[in-house]
Amino acid sequence: MEYLQETEINTLLRTAYEHNREHWLALLVMYATGTRVSQALRLRGTDVYANPVTHENRIRLPRAKRGTSRSYKIVKSADPIRDLTQVIDFARRRGTSMLFGGLTRHYLHVVIKKYAKLAGLHEEMVHCHTVRHSTAMRIFERTQRPGAITGYLCHTDQSSVYPYLREHDASLGEDAMAAVLTA
Repeated sequence: MEYLQETEINTLLRTAYEHNREHWLALLVMYATGTRVSQALRLRGTDVYANPVTHENRIRLPRAKRGTSRSYKIVKSADPIRDLTQVIDFARRRGTSMLFGGLTRHYLHVVIKKYAKLAGLHEEMVHCHTVRHSTAMRIFERTQRPGAITGYLCHTDQSSVYPYLREHDASLGEDAMAAVLTA
């Protein structure tokens, strides 16, 4: 499984930010929510909303595969390349239309490769799903909890986490990994 270190994700996001804000925002939404590219591209402007009770801004992601729908808090960052609040005005302008307009899976795959090359990353290993894997690794690095990955990425089966953890610590044997998964 391929994933990017946090510095590499930042470099990729910065490169996209400098070249095309819509592409950057699509990649940032994918990274911040851990969503699949198909889910991100199905988002509509109305999927970015203010919670009527808490008044916090959220992104509602549609169900993917056998998973569940979920909403994610929109977080402000001092670093413009990580500031998800920029999606709010973008979504207001889009209304009921697709949030990322005419972007397709294929086109986003092509541009992520382009940005990886411009950022000095190995473009062969960077693709849209690499962003999701990178999110999973950040969650595990911060929590050391497989269940945190399962919940955040809306996996229906905790065993889906195994490839992430095996990559994180290749020295763990299968018995040790099974103990981690069932803990």
